[in-house]
Amino acid sequence: MPAAPSKRLRGQKIARNFIIGNSAVQLPHPLFIDPPSGHTKGWRVYVRPLPNGPDITTWLKKVQFKLHHTYADASRTIESTNVKDGCFEIQETGYGEFGVELRLYFPTESGEKAQYREHYLVLTYWGSPEQQAAQEAKNWIVSERVETIEFNEPTVDFAKTLTSEEQFNWLKVKKGRGKGKKPEYVFEGEIDPSALLPEKAPEGKDGSGMGAGAAWSQRYERQVISQLTSSEKILQGMIEEEQGKMEERKRRMEDLGRAIESKG
Repeated sequence: MPAAPSKRLRGQKIARNFIIGNSAVQLPHPLFIDPPSGHTKGWRVYVRPLPNGPDITTWLKKVQFKLHHTYADASRTIESTNVKDGCFEIQETGYGEFGVELRLYFPTESGEKAQYREHYLVLTYWGSPEQQAAQEAKNWIVSERVETIEFNEPTVDFAKTLTSEEQFNWLKVKKGRGKGKKPEYVFEGEIDPSALLPEKAPEGKDGSGMGAGAAWSQRYERQVISQLTSSEKILQGMIEEEQGKMEERKRRMEDLGRAIESKG
């Protein structure tokens, strides 16, 4: 019997973004060998992490894909232990578009119920004439969107998983050999990815100029909070001033009413 989930973090919320989508090609294609007769498209439907984002297998245990009922074994489940590069996917061939139902399952320690999503399988060229021409030339169609899951008051154990630095290890690349002749795995880029905000942004992205596309950091966050606090005080002052004017108008109207009554 699985252990009971740990206590929940009251008042806390952790959100995770991920991508749901599909890719498709016109058959024949080397990725799809010997498709059934009448099948004109090869496709993949998937749930995957954001580029350079955290590994979604740290919080997503399995994904169940429910295909059109005409497919054999229409309900298929992909476990996190069987995915590559953090991508839950299935591959098929066919000729028509339809809605794929997805059920997302989370680890036992999360104490979370499964969540549902749906993706409409796109197999035809879409977009502007230029975009459609590019898709036809490359024989490659992609239709995807960013989804968000919010974990309200997650369990203590699940929150540790969601904020662990290990969820970024999949982004490390092999680079030479370290001490003891063991391969060295490192992050590439200006800064190492982290579940926590960096104290300050990389050089040239320090957040000067709000809304100018600066990289987010603890310093930038403090600047935004400071500006919001200052704006709140100004707004509160304006509200109090308007309330005073409203009371003055009310008093004058009452005086005018009494003056009219006395003349009557």
